Amino acid sequence: MRVLVFARAPVPGRCKTRLIPRLGARGAAWVQRRLLERALATAVAAFGAEALTLYCAPDSRHPHFRSCQRHWGLRLARQGPGDLGAKMRRALAGGPALLLGSDAYALDPEDLRRAATALADCDYLLIPAPDGGYSLIGARRPLPSLAGVAWSSGRERAQSLRRLRRAGQTRELGPARADFDTPADWRRARRSGELAPLVNKFQPEQPR
Repeated sequence: MRVLVFARAPVPGRCKTRLIPRLGARGAAWVQRRLLERALATAVAAFGAEALTLYCAPDSRHPHFRSCQRHWGLRLARQGPGDLGAKMRRALAGGPALLLGSDAYALDPEDLRRAATALADCDYLLIPAPDGGYSLIGARRPLPSLAGVAWSSGRERAQSLRRLRRAGQTRELGPARADFDTPADWRRARRSGELAPLVNKFQPEQPR
């Protein structure tokens, strides 16, 4: 099973921008690096590095992407132009695959293996996120157009499901798995201990 991880380069001020008011630009970039490492380690634990491609934005030249490539021996690819839907559609065009974002920190290797098993019996698969999005999408056939989906709105799961169900047999696989985007996510992770190895090593630049 191919596993595709989408990630933005950890450039201060250009990634995890919703975290900047809480953590500062450098802090948000630090979180992006750690989340990416966690996502890659999860994918490698599930299927091995040979199954993994890291899709990079804006391109694959950032030193942290190159460092991840050397460490795990994975492939790098450029996400390319367009909105998230267009990028996912392009990446998933090559046959059966699972795709997750680097911020889908709550996914574990067993989630990925369960998703691969479930995808054998359907065309499309989503693992929902509690915020109305989804933490993973799987496809055995080309995605339909997702043009017009309101990304980061809390409506993207419902909107995507409608498109997928019109195009083929679609399954949702629970339970929901959280992603990591906002200061509220940071506070929740600190309280729950879900990201203890990450959050306990970093103090925000400007605590609020």
